[in-house]
Amino acid sequence: MNKEKPLNVTSPSLPSIAGALACRRWYATPVGVATLARLQTHLTRMTADVFGYYALETGVLAGQHSFLQDSRITNRFVLGSVAGEVVNCQAHPDYLPITPSDVDLVVASHSLDCSQQPYQVLREIERVLVPEGHCILVGFNPLSLRGIGQWRYAGRQQHLPCRMYSSRRVHDWLGVLGFEVLETVTAGFWPAFGGDRVFQHTRWLERLGDRFQPGVGSVYLIHAQKKVSNRTPLLPSRKVAPVLRPGIIVNPGAGRISDKRRDHVE
Repeated sequence: MNKEKPLNVTSPSLPSIAGALACRRWYATPVGVATLARLQTHLTRMTADVFGYYALETGVLAGQHSFLQDSRITNRFVLGSVAGEVVNCQAHPDYLPITPSDVDLVVASHSLDCSQQPYQVLREIERVLVPEGHCILVGFNPLSLRGIGQWRYAGRQQHLPCRMYSSRRVHDWLGVLGFEVLETVTAGFWPAFGGDRVFQHTRWLERLGDRFQPGVGSVYLIHAQKKVSNRTPLLPSRKVAPVLRPGIIVNPGAGRISDKRRDHVE
């Protein structure tokens, strides 16, 4: 499962940069700011009991917002994908410049939405995580009021700056890679239309959504843990009696019949 892959660090493609900028513009709106605050609350709760030596932040919001500001892991690194940001390293989430099995916690914000190869992003996260390591994925929910607006691009999703993948589909990908999904929540239940006035009068929707979690929030968080199976050798089902017993001398003439005795028998 933990196979080493070449660390080919490539520059982000134009669709990924356009998607990152589109996501950041949405988070700059009042609905986006409020949703980001709810994400931070959920993520702080999810990482409260996650310990280790190294934590990594990558994705659209890396360099813009620190999700790990309350994490107990002191060695935290930020990988940005847009030039000009104050980050520890600039790299594409498809190819993380990190050695295998070195990171205890990975937080990826919209890395799947803005990548041409979302499954490759998950493979890289699985590669750099230690056994029993944790990852938290943030992504847009297609089954939300915001996601309904993307349905008009059905059949032309390749022209979108970023795509939306359902949490169920991401669960399937994680299961194939050996992850166990610990928790999935959604946030941002405000309508994506109507401006600030509608936003101010629909704050009760967020409280209602947080309580019952109907799964229709604008953004989802998936908390998963990397599982590694232990290989146990199979023992034989029955015991085979030894041919020779210890401490007994083998008689080389045993079982032989002399020529005289053979003639007498005949």
